[in-house]
Amino acid sequence: SSGINAEYGQCAILSPAFKVRDFAICDILQAGIKLVWFDPSGNVGGDMEVFTPGHQFPFSKMLTFYRKENLVLEASYSTPVPHTQTVIGRFEVGPIKPAEDGGSTKVKVKVKIDISGILIVESAHTVTKIQVPVEEEKKEEKKEEKKENKKEEKM
Repeated sequence: SSGINAEYGQCAILSPAFKVRDFAICDILQAGIKLVWFDPSGNVGGDMEVFTPGHQFPFSKMLTFYRKENLVLEASYSTPVPHTQTVIGRFEVGPIKPAEDGGSTKVKVKVKIDISGILIVESAHTVTKIQVPVEEEKKEEKKEEKKENKKEEKM
């Protein structure tokens, strides 16, 4: 029984008569996983093997895309698998709007292989640059105020 073997193993670890070496068990992917993304007309915009065969999990990766419209990702196995269905899932990230200047918006997508070996699109967010007013004007105003305060103190 596995329960008895586990108890013997625990006893061996605790016993000063046995020397048990440290060990770790790492799960690995048997098949690679690739992501394909599509342009607005439905044509393939690009693809990338995100997790290679033999990759350890659990593991997360942050991917960056530049888009003006919604992002459609399709995950599939990149190596042969022992069944006919190779597509894992299809994910849509949106709504994504073009940047204020009409250019592409930076989209960060976090994909993860969880402890059970299941692919998850964990999060997605857009990154927007915001122009902040230059602080030099504020610094100059502060300098002028300090000068005025010093003049008042001398009087």
